Amino acid sequence: MSNVPPPTTYKQHRHDGENPSSVTYMRVVEEVTKAGVTQAELAKAVGAGPRAVQNWASGQNAPRGETVKRLLDVRTIIELLSDSYTDEGIDIWLHARNRNLDMRRPIDLIVEGQIDAVIDEAKWVAGGM
Repeated sequence: MSNVPPPTTYKQHRHDGENPSSVTYMRVVEEVTKAGVTQAELAKAVGAGPRAVQNWASGQNAPRGETVKRLLDVRTIIELLSDSYTDEGIDIWLHARNRNLDMRRPIDLIVEGQIDAVIDEAKWVAGGM
């Protein structure tokens, strides 16, 4: 027999209390916040508390139900915009008034639950409409 140790598994590498799905959502939160959405804005946008978003960001917990859909919708907007903008550009786009959205800020519309209008505008920016 060789002296080669057996391969380690994901379970051996992760931190206590961390599960694979929470690691994935941790990355989603990281992508969204890197593009300029604060954790507080993200919490409002997905209908969760700030502490829940902090837990997702640290990999301690994962979102559930409707919150998952809303979180992934926000990430979709970030992905669409990343085809045209840097992270700083996405941050500016999300927080600036937009004439195609009745001079509303996209981040405000996201928080108010009007995410489809923002997705449509992001698709237009990305050349998808």
